[in-house]
Amino acid sequence: MKVYKIEEILNHLEDCIKYKKSFSHIRFGDGGIKFLHAILYKDMDQLNIIVKKEGLPTDEFVQIFELWGYYARNADYIDTPEVYFTQYFWNRMRSAKKSITQKTEQRLKMWKELYSRSEFDNKNYCNPESNYLMILRREEKKNLVDMMKGRKVALITARPDVIHSLEDYDIDIIEIAGHYHNQYENSFKKVVGIIENTANNYDFWMVAAGELGRLYSGIIKESGGRTVDIGFVVEFWLGQSIHPRLSVFMKRSDSNYLELQLTDAGLIFEDYI
Repeated sequence: MKVYKIEEILNHLEDCIKYKKSFSHIRFGDGGIKFLHAILYKDMDQLNIIVKKEGLPTDEFVQIFELWGYYARNADYIDTPEVYFTQYFWNRMRSAKKSITQKTEQRLKMWKELYSRSEFDNKNYCNPESNYLMILRREEKKNLVDMMKGRKVALITARPDVIHSLEDYDIDIIEIAGHYHNQYENSFKKVVGIIENTANNYDFWMVAAGELGRLYSGIIKESGGRTVDIGFVVEFWLGQSIHPRLSVFMKRSDSNYLELQLTDAGLIFEDYI
């Protein structure tokens, strides 16, 4: 099984921008794994938690599930949690001193079954942390911040105030409703309409939109655009700390507040990132 390195993914994106080809990078993460498991195993308690937070419509579960499969099959890269169970990447933790729950670990280790049953028939894998890894500053390697320079970019996010941190870049914000504010009802159709009408107006898109973000990413590619899933990178750009599970291995760059750098503990894995 090949897990593509960040440099390979960004070089591919660069080529797609140059030649106006469509492109999508979609991360499902442990939230996505839990949604797949809840649907396939009819875990209504888990589904209800996801629904409330992400603003998913209860009568559209099956359609969302099927669209996830469709867009995953057509994506250029989807993530795999397998990296957490190898020697090539750090373990999945809750924080520096806390392991993930046994339940979460069990779900993550079921990923092959869940992906297969969900028809995620795509072998172009990336790291689930590739959103953060894309903003690493490493010697002689391009990162996502570099790729934003001189380009027209769209960002789908519930945090429009991030534009102040990105004032040196040409970025349009497409605002969505945030967690616990019914994103599907209040944002989804509007955003889909914007994507379908403007996907190719931008060199690339960045998506930070939770579970519905996988659908936006799929629609962007289907509409001829290019997109990367950046998730909580938006909060990092707003000045928040990265997730505690990552703080042992990465920290805010000393030279650019939009970027990360590897700590000594993270440098051990640099050749595999």
